[in-house]
Amino acid sequence: VLDAQGNKMSKRLDNTVDPFAVMAEHGPDALRWYMISNTNPWDNLKFDVEGIGEVQRKFFGTLHNTYNFLALYAGADGYQGGEADVPYASRPEIDRWILSRLQGLIQEVDVAYEALEPTRAGRAIQDFVVDELSNWHVRLSRRRFWKGDMNLDKQSAYQTLTTCLRTVAILASPIAPFYMDRLYRDVTGEVGSVHLASFPVADPGQRDAALEDRMDLARQLSSQVLSLRKREKIRV
Repeated sequence: VLDAQGNKMSKRLDNTVDPFAVMAEHGPDALRWYMISNTNPWDNLKFDVEGIGEVQRKFFGTLHNTYNFLALYAGADGYQGGEADVPYASRPEIDRWILSRLQGLIQEVDVAYEALEPTRAGRAIQDFVVDELSNWHVRLSRRRFWKGDMNLDKQSAYQTLTTCLRTVAILASPIAPFYMDRLYRDVTGEVGSVHLASFPVADPGQRDAALEDRMDLARQLSSQVLSLRKREKIRV
């Protein structure tokens, strides 16, 4: 572990970091996630405390806000789950897409852990949560949660988001054991720990490569349009 400039930490250079002070301020999970997702365990790590704050905001903050979104509308609707799952084929395209991406994530993370590459696993989970689940699926599904009546579309939205959060909690639990245990209990309502849950197995029946390709194109077009608007100073 080196300092932010890549120098060896030493008392003589006065560039050491008190790990207990860091954990007291940011928590152990954010520290673990920062260290593991930044650099492979066998490589040198340029340690920057500001990077931990970024992890807190970008990953844990986004994940927390996504759960709060689910909890807010589930509470308003009195939704507690327990009903039969909406069949995958009957779900809207946006739900089928995120579930397809979730299967890919399960497979990628499983392979990474088996290969003792936690850095690859952490980065894949973070990209899924921030870029795909929060910034695309939840953003495009908001109106579905706002609807007054509980129909199949709204039920699918609740079930899909719950499945994603529950699965992410299990996948990320080896790296962030404390936060993911709390998230798992909050999402599922179960008393048992996430660390006693079975590791997810990818369902090939929910993988749709063609749908993922179409959605990737839609996301690229959306990003390019937003960039053009920003360049031309046209408000969204």
